[in-house]
Amino acid sequence: MRSGAADLTKTGGNQPHIVIPHSYADNEFAHKLAGALRHDRITPWIDDVDMSAEAFLVSRILQAARPVDCVVPAISAASVASNWVQHDLRTMMTRSFGERRFRVLPARIDDCALPDFLASQPYFDFHRYGWSAAYDELLIAVHKHMSAKPTASAQSGFRLPRPARLT
Repeated sequence: MRSGAADLTKTGGNQPHIVIPHSYADNEFAHKLAGALRHDRITPWIDDVDMSAEAFLVSRILQAARPVDCVVPAISAASVASNWVQHDLRTMMTRSFGERRFRVLPARIDDCALPDFLASQPYFDFHRYGWSAAYDELLIAVHKHMSAKPTASAQSGFRLPRPARLT
């Protein structure tokens, strides 16, 4: 990991909550990513239900006890051929989820073409650039997203500065 990415994980505060949807065929990659994220103080969630079996991710995210910050789908030939990419990811890209604001950060893990609705999105190319470079970029993107989100404590703690006393 580069020093810039390593510095981001040592800031403390709330841990980002990441969902990693994947096809069963990409289970090894998803678990490797989850382990690396845990090491870097990010809370991953992997559903070991095969997402290609039409376990609709959108409803599961909305029902989650803890708000999701980012969704990092493993994009591969297997996942592109499955229904969850066509349904759930398209829904996540186009629908508002009220107070739940999360970012979709696709991780391309083989030489498949990204679906059209993801083609204009930034993505992290683990296949072309390798694990270390793509993971570092993903880590930076997660932390940038987290720093851009207002927190409840930041909003409630806001106060105007006190004027200096006149003497």
